[in-house]
Amino acid sequence: MRWLAWVFTFVSFAAAADEARITEAITGINPMIQIKSVDAIEDTPFFEIILMSGERIYSDNTGLHFVAGDLYKVGADGVKNLTEISRRVDRKAILKDFDPSKLVVFSPVVEVTHRLLIFTDIDCGYCRRLHSEIDKLLDNGVEVRYAAFPRAGVGSDSYDKYVSVYCAEDQNAAMTLAKAGETPEAAICDNPVSDQYQSGQRLGITGTPTLIFENGEMQPGYLPWKDLLERMKQLSS
Repeated sequence: MRWLAWVFTFVSFAAAADEARITEAITGINPMIQIKSVDAIEDTPFFEIILMSGERIYSDNTGLHFVAGDLYKVGADGVKNLTEISRRVDRKAILKDFDPSKLVVFSPVVEVTHRLLIFTDIDCGYCRRLHSEIDKLLDNGVEVRYAAFPRAGVGSDSYDKYVSVYCAEDQNAAMTLAKAGETPEAAICDNPVSDQYQSGQRLGITGTPTLIFENGEMQPGYLPWKDLLERMKQLSS
């Protein structure tokens, strides 16, 4: 069976050579490009290059040809977005570090059937619209977990409002008040707002609301509560 071990060793060396060649070609375009990983994609002639920024590009084994965008696979079971599947793995790894006790959580009185993570901005119009429908989600067993993503950045007015909401004695009441356009009572405490904002950036979030479902799928923008509930049912089936 030595020949089998030799084959595996050869394949390993070949893959390492491909990765080194691709890395050299990509960084040769611009030395400022930082590569996080280079991995062969199973059953394809492509390699996925993940940049430190979180962006993904695809190349052949020479690194001399590459494309930026999502990679799809057509099979007997339909079309799969391989890029989105890869992104979900990254999201789950980032979200694993999230401490539920540092989120602003609205829990239903009925049994929890779905959990929804929402990156939100206090002053975002569509975030407010979604929050105005939160009781419908709660009535249908959806636990809503809010994470901070003040679009104007750390130190902005929206950032300060979120800190006040988080540090309030009654976070839910303060969040609902703020989402109604009122200014929450100023409060300061040890808070995760900056960390959550940075995590959102690592996830590639650029706007709010951004919804993240339990399977790691991410949906930017507002959805009416009925459509949102139907989406969660489909994803869990």
